[in-house]
Amino acid sequence: MSHLIGTTAALGMMAILIAGAFQIGSSQRITIAKLQLQEVTDYVAKNFYDLIQTAVNFSTPNSVVWKRLTIPISIGGRGYSIALKDLGGSLIVSAKIDTEPYINAESILPLNSTRLCVLLDLNDGEDLGGLLVKDRLQSGSSVPVAWVKTTSKGVEIGLGIEKK
Repeated sequence: MSHLIGTTAALGMMAILIAGAFQIGSSQRITIAKLQLQEVTDYVAKNFYDLIQTAVNFSTPNSVVWKRLTIPISIGGRGYSIALKDLGGSLIVSAKIDTEPYINAESILPLNSTRLCVLLDLNDGEDLGGLLVKDRLQSGSSVPVAWVKTTSKGVEIGLGIEKK
């Protein structure tokens, strides 16, 4: 009987150790994925800033300026999506792991001009010449792009994919 109790206690301790190791591994995986998503959102926000400056300073009305985005196909082997949001006047680039939405990151577009009106264009499927507007980019999109269109009211920004 004492062997049975000892064996059961040893198995219980092993199960606790394995569960603890799994928790540590999961926590590290989530932290790394969030850091990688933050790098993606920072990269996209910086590209939008550069595009807005270019469009405002060098473009004619109703012209579209766009740039291909070089983003990872996956984060930690999982797919993710990128979207633009307007949160009370602050424009945000957000990204999340599709299967685990609690793994996410956001970056504020660094717009420091109160004179410039920046609007989001989320008209999914709209054709802007060489690109198609997307309300969100899925990782692994063929050729993801950020774009800016000058208008009489200011600029419209959005995400899309390059047409083939």
